[in-house]
Amino acid sequence: MTGGVTRERGELEQEIMRLLRAQPQPIGARELQDLFSGQVPAYTTLMTVLTRLEKKGEVVRSGSSPRKVKFFPARSDEEHASQTMLSALGSAGDRRAALLAFAGNLDEDDVAFLSSAFVTPRNKR
Repeated sequence: MTGGVTRERGELEQEIMRLLRAQPQPIGARELQDLFSGQVPAYTTLMTVLTRLEKKGEVVRSGSSPRKVKFFPARSDEEHASQTMLSALGSAGDRRAALLAFAGNLDEDDVAFLSSAFVTPRNKR
C-alpha cells in the first residue's frame, strides 16, 4: 500500500455513485477513472468496488464482453434518497419519534410541499 491519503469507509462507493449518477449514459471503469479529481483509484480498485455495488443492487452492469462493460446506477438520486430514508426509519427504535425528529428539521418550504403532496391524490405502486 502506498503512503497516500486514505478514504473514510464507504467514501469511494459514494464518490463512484455520485459520478455515475452525473452521467447521461452508462460508462466504463476507465472512463469513470478519468472523472476523479484528486486521488484517482486504481482500475482494479474501481472494478472491485463496482462489482460490490452491483451485488448490493446499487449499479447495473451492461456489455457483451469484459472489455466493453459499462455501469450505470440502478436508481436515481431521488429513489436512492427515498430508500435511504425508509431504511433509516425501518431501523429506528421508535419510528414515530424518528419521523417527528426529521420533520422538526425541515424548513417551511419543505413542510408546505409535503402538506400539499398529502392532500393531492396519488397512485400507489
